[in-house]
Amino acid sequence: MQVLKACRSHTALSLAISAGLALLVAPQACKGQTLTDVLTGGGMGPEMVVVPAGQFLMGDGSGLGNDNERPQRSVAIDKPFAIGRYEVTFADWQTYAEANKLPMPDNEGWGLSAQRPVIHVSWRDAHAYAQWLSRETGARYRLPTEAEWEYAARGGSQTYYWWGDALDSDETRPRAHCRGCASPRLLRNKTATVGQFPANGFGLHDTAGNVWEWTASRFTQSFDGSETQSAGLLDSSPRVVRGGAWNSGPTYLRSSMRDLKQPHHRDYALGFRVLRELP
Repeated sequence: MQVLKACRSHTALSLAISAGLALLVAPQACKGQTLTDVLTGGGMGPEMVVVPAGQFLMGDGSGLGNDNERPQRSVAIDKPFAIGRYEVTFADWQTYAEANKLPMPDNEGWGLSAQRPVIHVSWRDAHAYAQWLSRETGARYRLPTEAEWEYAARGGSQTYYWWGDALDSDETRPRAHCRGCASPRLLRNKTATVGQFPANGFGLHDTAGNVWEWTASRFTQSFDGSETQSAGLLDSSPRVVRGGAWNSGPTYLRSSMRDLKQPHHRDYALGFRVLRELP
């Protein structure tokens, strides 16, 4: 079963559609629509937001980025997809861990961890979680490719940050969670609960800051097509991580910023969000 919510409007109406009825109703996915899949073992999957098909310039257009962010290239996203409104949380992960009798990752003792992004998870851990969601829901979940991630993170923008070219963040209205982003003092040495900071143009939270996010793609020093592909499970090459984190400076939050981690790596500033393919 899938719970669909209306495209962004003032209506609070939601529609529950069973797998059988979906063939009859076949609702049209649209920008800003959210959906949540029911898990066969009980509970709900992560809240997802529909991102429209489109085209964008991937990489740095400001001249201030790193060499591996240039030259920009035009990338077409041929089909809409759904992606996590938030980074996967400890609460999301606990449902998975309990279903599979797995230990919980370290939460660093930061408190209120249920709604903080899950950390200390490797690329392979994230991949396994997405496969489990696929089995539980009958839909295809996976990590976003690097190109899909940047397209979603930009939220329709082509600027340095998703909100513009300047940090433009003060203590009364911080844009994101990082060192130098005017985050509340109580958050400055740890992650924030998801959704505390404004959403981008597609309705996604924390694509800049909070935790770095795994992508499906292997890292290369220049764009060579790998950014539109998912690395194989047995591929041991480094993976692209995106978005910057709570312990990053503002420059690391730019939409084109690329970094790399080995697929077995885990740390306290690294998490992920999932993508769901649409029919």
